[in-house]
Amino acid sequence: MGLAQPSPRRLYRPRLNRLMVVLCLWLANVANVEADASDTLATLTFITEEYPPYNYIDEQQLTGVSIDLLEAIFATTKTPLSRHDVRYYPWVRGYELALSQPNTVLFSTTRTPARESSFHWVGPIAQDRVVLLAHRDAPMVIASLPEAIDRSLTVAVIREDIGAQALLEAGYPERLLIPAIDNRSALNMLNRGRVDLWAYSEDVAGWIAESEGYPKSSLIPIHTLSESSLYFAINQATDQRLVTLMQQALDRVLAERPRR
Repeated sequence: MGLAQPSPRRLYRPRLNRLMVVLCLWLANVANVEADASDTLATLTFITEEYPPYNYIDEQQLTGVSIDLLEAIFATTKTPLSRHDVRYYPWVRGYELALSQPNTVLFSTTRTPARESSFHWVGPIAQDRVVLLAHRDAPMVIASLPEAIDRSLTVAVIREDIGAQALLEAGYPERLLIPAIDNRSALNMLNRGRVDLWAYSEDVAGWIAESEGYPKSSLIPIHTLSESSLYFAINQATDQRLVTLMQQALDRVLAERPRR
């Protein structure tokens, strides 16, 4: 009578057990990596635009008040990112991505009642005043927006920008709003007399004008559209824990900065 042969099940069981142990260890390692990532802001995509002095490119590098704050937030949360990881897009593209893509952060964004429910908000970063600007060579005075409408004054705007949104919310006719590709294009339209006014941040417009070789005084604010705060705007589908982490980090950064 021959020796009994071990069943295939017995032969493969030790090997299967070893494979299960390896698989469990691998899954635990993946879980730890994901947990570590969730403790930082590394899963977020950060987008900005040209909006000096808050965020802009100087000598081929992103810089500005908001960029410095963001890097301080990265350091505080031990997030392995820097200003070099921030994407630099035209405002309209960045705004649409922030609305549609989870884990997307857009800055510097004016927080308004109309935008409130569209994003999570981390801030404030700074205060900003949005105005109607006239050119000094074509000065004008208006007492109100209805007067500007009655006079059919055309206004250069950037789509989805706070200036355009404020005018539309106030009932300004869309036919009188002339879209510009970006802020430099809007400045050029005003300088060439293609529009009567430009709706934009007073400080940022002055900065753009000087960078293009025009004195800041060439732009005359004639009507205030809004005075609001700038924030980091975060897609609504983003994990609230990341939003809270970022806000707490910003609060800490601001608290530790010397008061001016």
